[in-house]
Amino acid sequence: MPAMTPRERLLRTLRHEEADRIPLDLGGVSTGIETIPFDALKKYLGKNWKTKNFMRDHVEPPEEMLRMFGIDTRYVRIKPPGYFNIRLNPDNSYFDEWGTKWIKPEGGLYWDPIDHPLKDAAIEDLESYPWPDPDDAGRYAGLKEEAKNLHENSDYAIVGDIPVFGAMDYACLFLMGPERFYSDVIVNPEFILRLVEILTDLQLQIYKNYLNAIGKYIDVIMVAEDLGGNNGPLISPYHYRKLLKPNAARLWKFVKENTDAYLFLHCCGSVYQLIPDLIEIGVDALNPVQVGAKGMKPARLKAEFGDKLTFWGAIDTQRVMPFGNPEEVENEVKTRIKELAPGGGYVLTAVHNIQPDVKPQNVIKMYETARKYGTYPI
Repeated sequence: MPAMTPRERLLRTLRHEEADRIPLDLGGVSTGIETIPFDALKKYLGKNWKTKNFMRDHVEPPEEMLRMFGIDTRYVRIKPPGYFNIRLNPDNSYFDEWGTKWIKPEGGLYWDPIDHPLKDAAIEDLESYPWPDPDDAGRYAGLKEEAKNLHENSDYAIVGDIPVFGAMDYACLFLMGPERFYSDVIVNPEFILRLVEILTDLQLQIYKNYLNAIGKYIDVIMVAEDLGGNNGPLISPYHYRKLLKPNAARLWKFVKENTDAYLFLHCCGSVYQLIPDLIEIGVDALNPVQVGAKGMKPARLKAEFGDKLTFWGAIDTQRVMPFGNPEEVENEVKTRIKELAPGGGYVLTAVHNIQPDVKPQNVIKMYETARKYGTYPI
């Protein structure tokens, strides 16, 4: 088969057709690389790449790195708000624009939310809470020009990357805290539902502004909703359908009506039980395909949903990438290609971001193997 451009390759794959080879991805908010493994990689390769971060410890991969690995995607992401500046406190904590307090302990790898502004709120407090400004011009500055330039002057597949978490992430992890959230799912669902409605309204306005700027230039648009743990959905399918699904459907319907881009959902964990719901309300591609979670065996997913979903990710970052040797990484990549690539519908990258415990040799081997064995016919 003649060689395709990256854009042709990804779009053909998303149509569930075989391209010349499997598309490769790196650099998104959920398909990227963290600071520590990036610095180790550039040292191993003898490169003096600048470590440019976005959204805490996520790295913006340099163009030379993307070309080296044969990456087909390029990302256009929303910017930080202009009206709000993070101020780091003496204890290495800060408050974000939502009012959530984050901290990175000395010697720690990640920032974690430690204080939740709505942990004691009543439902009437939601109406007067100082919500972030979705219309802040700083979020969208220069996006149109960036996307237009990529669309017209490159042949890469363009992904609209919006680091805006799903309503459940904000409600549970950031605003209420898990203890309050999971209790209220049962004893105070009215509060959960109203909060999710408000969060969805804010997201709708952000997507409206974002798509007004770049909607006609992008090939894929990201949405997010972390719904799964290692052993199953974080809330029951019944409560998902009652409290979260109607508003997710409202948001995703708006997105799909305002761009021709495919809808890419980032959703960690074991979500096998919810996949029919996700397909029903608009998902075209599922990421990160957490293969170590219960019910997320790739061959089963491909057999049951491969005609409707593109699988985006699936290279294990819980066991193989951090603890395996390069030969084990090669076997992992070859297995995923065999399971997910036939007939199209597979974009290869790691399960979520490449973590601090992943060795440079394994990152290199993942993409090297994908290029070697990912050509069609599989």
